[in-house]
Amino acid sequence: MPTLQTSTPARLCYLHLASKEPQRQIDFYQRMLDMDSQVQADGSWILSGPKRAMLVSPADHSGLLACAYDLGDQARLAALRDRLIERDCTIEDYHSPLLEPGAFLIRDPQGRQTIFGVSRPHPGADRQGMPGRLQHVVFQTTELEAMIDFYVNTVGFTVSDNVVDEQTGQLMVCFLRSDDEHHSLAFFRGSKNEWDHHCYETNEWNDIRDWGDRFAKERISIFFGPGRHGPGNNLFFMVVDADRNRLEFSAELEITDVAREPGIWPQGEYTLNSWGRAWIRS
Repeated sequence: MPTLQTSTPARLCYLHLASKEPQRQIDFYQRMLDMDSQVQADGSWILSGPKRAMLVSPADHSGLLACAYDLGDQARLAALRDRLIERDCTIEDYHSPLLEPGAFLIRDPQGRQTIFGVSRPHPGADRQGMPGRLQHVVFQTTELEAMIDFYVNTVGFTVSDNVVDEQTGQLMVCFLRSDDEHHSLAFFRGSKNEWDHHCYETNEWNDIRDWGDRFAKERISIFFGPGRHGPGNNLFFMVVDADRNRLEFSAELEITDVAREPGIWPQGEYTLNSWGRAWIRS
């Protein structure tokens, strides 16, 4: 069966955030992530920096509205659209200032919005700044099996690793890839349906150090890490932004061959952080 990785590789290219205090959120990403801002006619802002971008819209709540994946060219985008229609996935045409015409949106069974398109050049993309490519997004869900079924069998993601409760055999976490990187999407079993975090991939361990130093100068404390994840084998730490959304900085994420079988990891702190204590979702 054709997958994103084998036929239409896709990379996360931007997030669309809602914010109750958008100016504070914009100031955070400008200051901490070297991003420029540009206001749009609808009152939203484009934020963009080196290999990272987002839209921020004023709202009565804060959180993630949608995530967008870049297919690289219009031929791949059209092939994915056709494949999704063949699999009875509802397609909605979508206009975005960060994507070329032809983008579209899908909704998963719990209503999460995923956009597919072809990235267009945006202000700030060429500016200098610390390395951190927007790389993956993670959710907590009360319906883990249904989410995996949709994203694998309808959309075409591939399972890289599963985390399983050894006592019950229940699946607890699933890491999904859309190209050769270990995951661009993941789901944790939880008691709520919510956005868990998003991640910026750096180049090496020294970048993790430098990002940590940057947040330290602003008295923004790390709440998880530094450490190394088992699935993906990446170095990491996590902080929160102005709206208390969680963001991760990562390095050395595994490159995953098409033929690799999904790994199975035991649920526990060592799996989520082989260096020590872990944040266990509940």
